[in-house]
Amino acid sequence: MNAKDHFKEIITERLGENASTMFINRTLEIINEAAENKESLMSAADRVSKRIALFIDEDLSKKVFDILKAEIGNISSPSGTRRRHARVVLSNKVYLTYKGNIHELYTSNLSEGGMYIKTAMPFPVGAEVGIRLLLETVGDIHMKGVVIHIQHPVEHTPGMGIAFKEIKNEAQWALRDFIKRAQT
Repeated sequence: MNAKDHFKEIITERLGENASTMFINRTLEIINEAAENKESLMSAADRVSKRIALFIDEDLSKKVFDILKAEIGNISSPSGTRRRHARVVLSNKVYLTYKGNIHELYTSNLSEGGMYIKTAMPFPVGAEVGIRLLLETVGDIHMKGVVIHIQHPVEHTPGMGIAFKEIKNEAQWALRDFIKRAQT
């Protein structure tokens, strides 16, 4: 069973007695629009959760979102591995543009696929951001990303995980080279 079919099963099971067929069908359409990747599925899960909170029940919304988030975590990585890209610990200045505002923040770690940003005020899951990352040996790298998860102070270092969405080839190579050097 693929991720989308599993999501549909969860939604239908959880909302079956609480929602009309029309509501469930529209909710399933949101999942159908998603691609089979962690970023897209997380965004779909967030949209579904907001619909449930708005039209049905906020507590049910949180439960469904937690279940979907756990399922995304289970399907996002190949079996036997935790991450697709090696991460390096890096406390580095980064500028994120969100809703037209520039935020000066600091990374906690970095990989070819994304980074973790330390902040007490993370952006919402699914938020698209412009990124300007300052790397000593490479210079500025510009790219776009999306918030795929947030951590609250009780759980871990507060902040947000960002997956890179759009990055030019030369920036990707520079980032890869920087990470390789940082690992050695």
